[in-house]
Amino acid sequence: MNLQWLLLFSLPDGLGDAIGQLVPKAQRWKAIQQGWTESSSGAVTYVTWGLGGVIALLILFTIFNTRKESRKRRDSELVYFERKAAEKELDKKHLQLLNEAIKLVGISSPYRLLDSYDIFQHLLEEYHKKKDFNEQEHKYYHQTMDEIKQKLGFNKIEETVQLQSSEEIRKGQVVRITLEKDGQPYEYSSTLLFNTDQRMTFDAAEIDFGFIKIHDSMPIDVRFYRENDAGYHLITTISEPPNLEKKELFLRHPKKFDRIQARSFSRMDVKFRFSYYYLPKEFFNPVEIDRNLATCENFPVYTAETVDISGGGIAFISRKRAKKGDLLFLNFQHLSEEHSEPVLSEIVWTGIEKDKKTSIIRAKYYSINDAAQDTLMKFIYQMQRKAARKLKFAPRR
Repeated sequence: MNLQWLLLFSLPDGLGDAIGQLVPKAQRWKAIQQGWTESSSGAVTYVTWGLGGVIALLILFTIFNTRKESRKRRDSELVYFERKAAEKELDKKHLQLLNEAIKLVGISSPYRLLDSYDIFQHLLEEYHKKKDFNEQEHKYYHQTMDEIKQKLGFNKIEETVQLQSSEEIRKGQVVRITLEKDGQPYEYSSTLLFNTDQRMTFDAAEIDFGFIKIHDSMPIDVRFYRENDAGYHLITTISEPPNLEKKELFLRHPKKFDRIQARSFSRMDVKFRFSYYYLPKEFFNPVEIDRNLATCENFPVYTAETVDISGGGIAFISRKRAKKGDLLFLNFQHLSEEHSEPVLSEIVWTGIEKDKKTSIIRAKYYSINDAAQDTLMKFIYQMQRKAARKLKFAPRR
């Protein structure tokens, strides 16, 4: 007999009967509570799993929808790109190559490359790095890209951009090749026929291979000049024996590629507005040149518009009457971050425009060093590119 029943027998009769009835009820109530607890615990587990499933589905839906929208946008951009390319008269062959480059490189808003030389050049460089060409494919690639540049008008801009290596020399570039025999130099005119990663192929019609025997270690001097840029010089060797039948000379890409700063520069028709200080010659201090800018703070600021500009000087139109020999400080700072100070120039010629209200002024840069001249050339290229882009967006007539 357990303790419960001993307690019941020891109590008075009425009270013992009452407690005897309460105990089973209490036990049943405890069982009910345990059932509720277990039921609630199970329900919480089900709810947690349910919420987790809903959240997972929402995440998957979001990812799927985002990818779907991204694909939809890319498709729309490609359709727009192809429409704009057709307007610029690019044919199926050009579009196929550009589309392949866009997909491989993965640029956004591809239509922008049709109007921006910088974006176009970036696409070419990245595509060239990722694509493994054989020699025939490389020739086709360069030929097609040259055609595209011609269609988009980028070839004119490219002619002014400084070359970084011999791989960038364009097909058709005229060069002078110097060969030596018995210590005597012989110079020949030639043209670049093909330029690939492996070698440069030059026309050798003028070279007499019977007179000059070319061998593997023979140094070959190559010089050429780009009218809107500068002169270049490289020394290299043959990559394989010349083709005597086709009269072709095959040269290696050299490790050293020198740019020869041109003493005179071709003028480029780049139009932009700028301001300047006018400093009469009698106020100019040729010894302490840096002090001249402070002198200009007491003089007015004039506005002008360029006629043309080069790495050696500038021509512009202004309402200010000018005199030969006077000095100018050209303010390009607001046009380019490259310029922190005005560019000092000396007036070499002046004239009066037909309307007799404006003067045309030609000036050369005064005592400019190589570093400042390189900075100035970069600025000129930048302004030329901006002008080219504006022309691309101008409505056709």
